[in-house]
Amino acid sequence: MDVKEFPRKQHENHFNYTDDQLAEKTLAIEKLKVIYPTVPSYYAELVYDLCVNTDPVKIEAIKKKIEETPFKYDYSGLQDELDKVKNAYTLATHEELDELDESLRGAAPHAV
Repeated sequence: MDVKEFPRKQHENHFNYTDDQLAEKTLAIEKLKVIYPTVPSYYAELVYDLCVNTDPVKIEAIKKKIEETPFKYDYSGLQDELDKVKNAYTLATHEELDELDESLRGAAPHAV
């Protein structure tokens, strides 16, 4: 129902896509959902808009930069660090359980 005083909500069209281009975008996003089901639609739309509205030469430059530029942080020893944390947690947990067992052995049995 249209009311003159209240205009209908218009979806944002930042890139001024035509109706045909919007239909193509919708179809592409649906295909991306099938290929990458865990990626939220918001991010899929960002990638689509980037690819459609950016010069292919710039996109290739971005890809090349990602491949060649080292990460800000060194992740080479990450798995070793995670294993240390896991082992420390596991040891602490076993020690705490041993202490609990010892304290329960000294306690009187509860009547039910």
